[in-house]
Amino acid sequence: MTILRAALFFAGALAASGKLDLLTVLGLAIIASILGDWPWYEAGRRSGDKVLHFIHHFARDPDAHDRRAKATFARYGPPILVIAKFFPGLDLVTPPLAGTSRTSRLRFLTLDAVGAGLYSGAYAGLGYVFSHDLERAAAYAGRAGTVLAGLALAALLTYAVPKLVRGYGSTRKSQFVRITASELRGPGETVASPLTER
Repeated sequence: MTILRAALFFAGALAASGKLDLLTVLGLAIIASILGDWPWYEAGRRSGDKVLHFIHHFARDPDAHDRRAKATFARYGPPILVIAKFFPGLDLVTPPLAGTSRTSRLRFLTLDAVGAGLYSGAYAGLGYVFSHDLERAAAYAGRAGTVLAGLALAALLTYAVPKLVRGYGSTRKSQFVRITASELRGPGETVASPLTER
């Protein structure tokens, strides 16, 4: 369990015991997350791909990591900010990619806040619910990231699949012009068979 997950988890447990207010914990976690992501978003707007390359600078193949991050963002678009925090690595590259893609500030803040709320609520909620049995809850929290990410991905696909189907349908409706070999020949020209030509 990462430090942030553990902090949210134990903050939830403290809220259950009455030592902290759960809404205050969630509010502070969301604000902290947005303040952490905002500079990366602005850097992406100003510097573009340089920021992404800086993030992947120490990777074995920075260009491949850049391409993979761009392809993922291009596939799902800005709504991926909602689930990015559940995937280590993806949470770091999505804010600058949102800036590079010229996502509006209001849309970025909204999606980032929703994502931070889901992430914070998931782990603080686990701590709150399982505050009486912290050891077992910590084991659940370690596995919960995968389950919650799967649920969030399913929600994102529910949003993205209809768009893809509409795009595929419009592509199928477009007509292609087919030209046969006889139409390519000019009047009176003949084409020798490649089998008989030496």
